[in-house]
Amino acid sequence: MTITVFVARSVVTLDSAVDFANAVAVQDGRVLHTGRLEEVLSDLQGQDLVVNEQFADQVIVPGFIEAHSHIQGEGALARYPWVGAYPRRAVDGSFQPGCPTIDDVIARLHKAHEELKDPTETLVAVGFDKSMVGDATITRHMLDAISESRPIWVQQSNGHVGHANTAMLNKAGVDDSNTEEGVHRDETGDLTGEIRELSLALFLGKHVNLNDGGEASIWDGGHLSRQAGCTMVTELAFRPAKGETEAYAAVVNNPQFPVRVRFAPLITFMSVRNSPEKVFAEVQELEKFSTDKFAMGPLKFISDGSIQGRTARMRWPGYCCGSPNGLWLGDPEKLYQQMLPFHKAGYQIAMHANGDEAIEAGVGVFHRLLETHPRFDHRHRLEHVQMASDAMFRRMKSLGICVNLFANHVYFWGDTHRHDTMGPAKARHLDAVGTAVRMGIPHSIHSDAPVTPLAPLFTMWCAVNRITSSGHVLGEAERISAIDALRAVTIGSAYLLNCDEEYGSIEVGKFADFTVLSADPCDVDPMEIKDIQVIATVLGGTVQMN
Repeated sequence: MTITVFVARSVVTLDSAVDFANAVAVQDGRVLHTGRLEEVLSDLQGQDLVVNEQFADQVIVPGFIEAHSHIQGEGALARYPWVGAYPRRAVDGSFQPGCPTIDDVIARLHKAHEELKDPTETLVAVGFDKSMVGDATITRHMLDAISESRPIWVQQSNGHVGHANTAMLNKAGVDDSNTEEGVHRDETGDLTGEIRELSLALFLGKHVNLNDGGEASIWDGGHLSRQAGCTMVTELAFRPAKGETEAYAAVVNNPQFPVRVRFAPLITFMSVRNSPEKVFAEVQELEKFSTDKFAMGPLKFISDGSIQGRTARMRWPGYCCGSPNGLWLGDPEKLYQQMLPFHKAGYQIAMHANGDEAIEAGVGVFHRLLETHPRFDHRHRLEHVQMASDAMFRRMKSLGICVNLFANHVYFWGDTHRHDTMGPAKARHLDAVGTAVRMGIPHSIHSDAPVTPLAPLFTMWCAVNRITSSGHVLGEAERISAIDALRAVTIGSAYLLNCDEEYGSIEVGKFADFTVLSADPCDVDPMEIKDIQVIATVLGGTVQMN
């Protein structure tokens, strides 16, 4: 069988046995050999070799793995009007301008309303974040001024909060009789149109399906992932429905689909509508779909909300802006009871925990699980882990807990967290990747796309530089080196997805999944990492040009 030898300026293998490489040999979709070109050619002489020099001036690194994303949502949201403060990449590679002020947001919504031909069609816009527009919010009355008859829904970028006009509330059956915690009211008791957390899903989910692009959204998400240099991404809040899992699997298993996908069933959501026994049976059925392209990863549970949305659970002294404490989407006792049968059965668990109270509770839940039923190499994960103290990290290490840190938050919301949510002292520890590296805690860093842009090079840049959008260095001690950042988005991600034996580094026997870059991120000025170009990806030995 033919062996393809890819030649590059350098090949960053992350294989501890290789000091330098500028060639990687691939056979049958897997890595056969790495090293200096002359060494590789000599070792393989006499075999059927094809030398590929198209990347001779570029740098090959292990394929980027995004360990916490929502890839169908990434593709689906790309189809809606954008009202985020920063520019957004479109599926065709172009960029859509941002809306840096509330006036820009309203103007964009007016324009979108005027462009819709059907007067009854719901207007959905995405990407809004009040913390990026001077803490100005959107009320239903502001949206009513755009249209009193057309339902309007504006989804916040954090995915935990949205805003509706009166027509949208009426369509969803939300009125003064609703007393749920997530249905927000002003000081007079009037509905503001803001819907939070589980109330958002329960009341608006069937009326605003942000994934209604179906297979097209999955394809778009895959193309956006490839453009960013990813060879594996995640669907970390997978909500199985009749026929949808089969359709999703068919798309990803298509040889033309450009990335691998690991999906995490959202048990928090599945448990709302089914008995524990039925949920367990559903998970067992989902395992049967696993292939090398599309496979089940950890099981997802949610504890609290988002910090910038003021719905995360905070320890004393709470939100420095005076907001009340956030919401428990899964209180610790309930989470323990839901997780226990899966933990006993050997499944990996990933728990969303943003605020420090939620992180502390999450560590406590994992401690109880491991006390009840000890397990080796469980790789249970805490997701986001934005406000963990050193003591919490020490407990995580003692329990073998992995952490998946939301490094992009430092840039997008670092200033907000310093001044409006957690305060300057706690903000220094925001997404403390440096602590995870120093303590030797298995970790990855992520974008949570579409919450922030899917761009591993930018995520690396955030972890290395820790610079906020205003230019402030937030917690210099938590900076990490470029090589540690590269490990975090490759072999670190693979470890957290329990697939590091097959992916995450360029080693003999592993799948030939590479990212081709214009420069080595470990050999440029740290501030230039985000500006490196993704030239191509290689998936199972097949080249996919950008």
